[in-house]
Amino acid sequence: MFLLLFLVLLASPAYAAKVLIIGDTQFALVSDVVSEIQLGLRTQGKEYATSEIKGRLGAVVEREAAQIVVALGMDALSEAMRLPPSVAVVYGLVVVPPKSGRANITGVYMSPPVSEYVAAIRKYLPSIARVSVVGSPNLVKGLLTSEAAHIDTYHVTSSAELVSTVNRLQGARSLLLLPDTSLLTAQVMANIYLFSFRNNIPLLGISEANVKQGSLFALVFDPKTVSRQIAEKVQAILSGSEAAEISSSPPRRYNLYVNSNTARKMGIAIPDEMLKKAKKVYQ
Repeated sequence: MFLLLFLVLLASPAYAAKVLIIGDTQFALVSDVVSEIQLGLRTQGKEYATSEIKGRLGAVVEREAAQIVVALGMDALSEAMRLPPSVAVVYGLVVVPPKSGRANITGVYMSPPVSEYVAAIRKYLPSIARVSVVGSPNLVKGLLTSEAAHIDTYHVTSSAELVSTVNRLQGARSLLLLPDTSLLTAQVMANIYLFSFRNNIPLLGISEANVKQGSLFALVFDPKTVSRQIAEKVQAILSGSEAAEISSSPPRRYNLYVNSNTARKMGIAIPDEMLKKAKKVYQ
């Protein structure tokens, strides 16, 4: 009897988990997000580094009898996209919603919709009035909502086209480059900052690093908020909802970073309310 019980336990998945959380956990940001997701779940998820499951995620899912894979980052998401459609995928820590025909998928993307920048300008800096948005067609489509009355949109498909397009915008009131890493190289950004200061056109950043470099302000995703949203989506699927019925979404909250030195050089008055709202103000 003891031997039979031992063989049954040996054949069963060890610490089987309904939820697998995959990501580059050697990085502090990813590790913190994983911890926050775990806190938000009513069932314990099992964590794997992306390098551990590369090329064999399907086998791990089968062994664990997992129902949901949380994929944090593009490498993890690429692995998860190969899973059979019966396995739900919830993504996070990706810039924009992935292009996919996969039905059983939802998640939280990091980049703010253009409407968030327009709302911030209308609230704090109404004199700027309009935003010139430059980006690849896919990002424009994914991040542009209903603020057409306050923006001018320019589609580009290469770094060279991006730079040449921006150089024709000397009359713009402000400039927002959508976050396409294949276009926004270090050399491109150096050229854009030079254009911004020469023409007194504020650049709106997409990261804290951008603000340190000279962007007027940036809206940056809040990791704890994103983690909670991911956990909510996972919990909804565990409770019976289909991933396809749960819309992918941007973060509910952003951290504001402001460069008051850039504002001063461009003659832009930053109201106290905006400075108080900022998580950090670079002088």
